[in-house]
Formats: sequence, C-alpha cells, structure tokens
Amino acid sequence: MDRIEIKSQRLSVTMQYPGTYYKGSRFDWTGFITDVILDGKHSFCTDESSVPGVGTGGRGLCNEFGIEEPVGYDEAKVGEKFTKIGIGLLEKDNLEKYAFDKPYKISPFDFEVDIKPDKAVFISEPCSYNGYAVRLIKDVSVKENFLTIKYTLENTGQKTIETTEYVHNFINIDKAGIGPHMNLSFSFDLEGDCIFDGDNVLNISKREIEWDRIPNGVFYFKLEGLKEKSCWWMLENKITGTGIKEIDDFPVTKVALWGTECVVSPEIFINLSVEPGKTQTWTRTYEFFSKK
Repeated sequence: MDRIEIKSQRLSVTMQYPGTYYKGSRFDWTGFITDVILDGKHSFCTDESSVPGVGTGGRGLCNEFGIEEPVGYDEAKVGEKFTKIGIGLLEKDNLEKYAFDKPYKISPFDFEVDIKPDKAVFISEPCSYNGYAVRLIKDVSVKENFLTIKYTLENTGQKTIETTEYVHNFINIDKAGIGPHMNLSFSFDLEGDCIFDGDNVLNISKREIEWDRIPNGVFYFKLEGLKEKSCWWMLENKITGTGIKEIDDFPVTKVALWGTECVVSPEIFINLSVEPGKTQTWTRTYEFFSKK
C-alpha cells in the first residue's frame, strides 16, 4: 500500500503510506498529504519544485520536525545517530552544522496506520538512542470542507525533547500560480524582526501580503519574536474567491513565507519542549473554500 485516501462530503485528501511516495530525511513520513480536492474540482497541493530532481522532495501539506535543531544532533559523534521525528534515526557523518536539505542515511522507525473512510491515524513508534525516544501520533480527519491534523508527541526516553515543528504548505490554488491575483492575510501584525531574501516581490501591510508582480525566482520572508497564543493565515485567489485557511491552537513564535512563481508556502512554527514521561499535543485545522 502506498496511497491513502480519506473523504468527506466536500473534501478528498490523499496521503502517502510512510516511506513510499516520500523517502527523504527531511519531512515527516506520517500524514504526508499530497493532494486535497474541494467539491471535486478545486486543487491546492503542488510540488516543491516544478523541475524534476530539484528541491528536497516536498509536496502538499508536509511537516518537518527540527529544521534547525533535530533531536540529539549536537551531542552525537560522527558515525553515531540522531533522532528525526516522524522519520527515523539519521546518521551524523561530519562535524558540520545540521543541514535540513542534506540526504542523511536513514534507519526508519516502525509505523502503524489505522485507516477509516474519513480519518487516518499514524503512529511512529519510538526507538531509543542516546537517551532519546519519541512516539508520534498524528490523527488526520476530514469533515465537510475542513481538514484537521491532531499531533501527540510522547517522550518515552530519558532526556528532554527540545525542537520545533511546522508545516511546509506547498500550495498552488487551481494551478493559477503566484502573483497580483493572490492575497495572504494573517491574524497578527507583520511587524518585528523581519528577514527578507530573494526576489523583492512582496507588498506587506499591517496584516496582509500581496505580490506586485509574478515572482522571478525564490522569495522568502521570516518574522520572529511573536507572542501569539493562537493564530490563523488565509491565502485566497482574489479573482475566483477560492482559498485555504489554516487555524492553529498553539503559541506561535515564528512565521515564515517561501515561494516561487508556481508555489507559495506560509509556515507557522511551534516550539516543542517535552520532558521524559510527558506529552505535548497541538492541532492544525485547514478550511478549504470557494466563494464564487
């Protein structure tokens, strides 16, 4: 089995069985969502890159743990392993800083999947190494035009888990591309410690981002120092009224935006700190809509 599909009256969501469609060392293998279709006609997911072989293999709604701080990397010696949550134990092959886009050697975790018509539950079983062990439970469900992802992170090891998680939402609504016809809004002010990179194409107002033209290359925006207890973002095609909204129930400290002319990815980060024997839970809810 390499394809999992769950449905509601309005949504069809396709996911990969862990370690089939995506086998890389970056993105979480559980609940890797490759396609979302609304009302049988509106599509939202796309590939990280339109050029085959370019990028890190992302597609659709795929999350990552520890893009800068994978569990146990700093204390692992060369030749030893470290934990990449949702994937497995990766091998540290040099003394350089961890690189999220590097293809590390993988010893995959054991995975369990329970599939129902409108729901799929993924379990990544813990594998203890150097005092670290994590069980990840991801519950993905659909109802009407809503997709909900519930995360449960259990620390079954002897050391505290300190890392981050976010979803790299690779979006291209109805394959219309990115440009002046798109609007991205947030529930918080876009003011603070901002970092910009790449194509200078973004027009940022208090709580909205628009594009003054079709991007010519990669654009990137990062805002840190947020103190939001919860948040949402919404991306909408201003012409067609079709869009996607992510609603998060956890404290937010950082938001990033990455994209090109054919993909855009708003990213909301959660800080994770789980002591031995403890559990941390959080939820992301996506609303898919079309107003016209």
